[in-house]
Amino acid sequence: MKFSKLAVLTLAVATLMGCKPEVEHRSKNGTVVETFNVQAPIATQHRSFNGQVVPADLTPLAFRLEGEIIGIMVQEGDHVEKGQVIAMLDDSKHRENLTDAQARFELALKQFKRGEELHASKMISKAELDQLQANYKLANAHLGLAQSRISYTRLKAPFSGVVSSVIKQKHEVIQPGESVATVYRRDDVYVKVSVSDSVLAMLRPQVGSRGYKPKATFSGHEGEYEMRYLEHTSELHPESQTYEFWLTMPQVEDEILPGTGAKIAVDLMEAGLQMSQAYQLPITAIEAGDQQREFYVWKLENNKVHRHQITVDQINGKGAVVLDGIKRGDVLVNSSLRKLREGMEIKGAQL
Repeated sequence: MKFSKLAVLTLAVATLMGCKPEVEHRSKNGTVVETFNVQAPIATQHRSFNGQVVPADLTPLAFRLEGEIIGIMVQEGDHVEKGQVIAMLDDSKHRENLTDAQARFELALKQFKRGEELHASKMISKAELDQLQANYKLANAHLGLAQSRISYTRLKAPFSGVVSSVIKQKHEVIQPGESVATVYRRDDVYVKVSVSDSVLAMLRPQVGSRGYKPKATFSGHEGEYEMRYLEHTSELHPESQTYEFWLTMPQVEDEILPGTGAKIAVDLMEAGLQMSQAYQLPITAIEAGDQQREFYVWKLENNKVHRHQITVDQINGKGAVVLDGIKRGDVLVNSSLRKLREGMEIKGAQL
């Protein structure tokens, strides 16, 4: 009887399941984004670069000897003249050596002069005189070395400038070559600019050859200043992946200090260069990277997005001017950039 009830119950459940309508599984909607079509490039006669004032001829100063520092004579920001003492080492031991070397030199000198008299009287041989002369020359060399070591206990400014940093403190024991302080020239202004390889190739040969001088403006300073090419690096910076480019100019009355922001303007026509081709993009289509001055766009290709690095030249009222990384006809994603992943399939809504 129990078996019959169980069979009836199972049959009823099966019947109900057969009557239940089949569940529909709706496909998940794809990501919908706005897109931007890259138009024809714009020709720009003027290019501008952001830079920063850096210390001119920044030079680390170090002692040639080991010893204990007994005095630091300057502070950061102090103006120093060429030959001014920056720091001093304990020279007591070196003065003892100098006194000893002086005494040995004087004795050797007297013995040599006496030997010359004796040799003239044929009381000593030429070989004995040569030995006295050798002792005199050796003593003279030791005296010169002792005098030099005394001078090495005084660390002096190699040129007139400004103390950038003081690294060591009084009573520290240092080894030869350890930096004690750094100084830089105050009569020159150096500006460092980071540029891409394409920009460097375009500017490097002509900036110095035609006598053209780009113009610079500085934060907190009025007016424009002409600058000249100084030097550039030949290898990419490991962090920014750009080349470093330096310009210089004489210091002005209203002193421009290191750390000041600078903007360098280049007239391509006046410099004898071809006008550059660039593309105007909306800011919303550009994504910042992890490194400084690193930017990307997302290109829509065959309904999938791919991330590409670009070079942003400048920001203006219409968005950003991009030098490379894109071309005319590219379709760029213009919204929801943070939601995108490499190779993601999306539905583009053309604007």
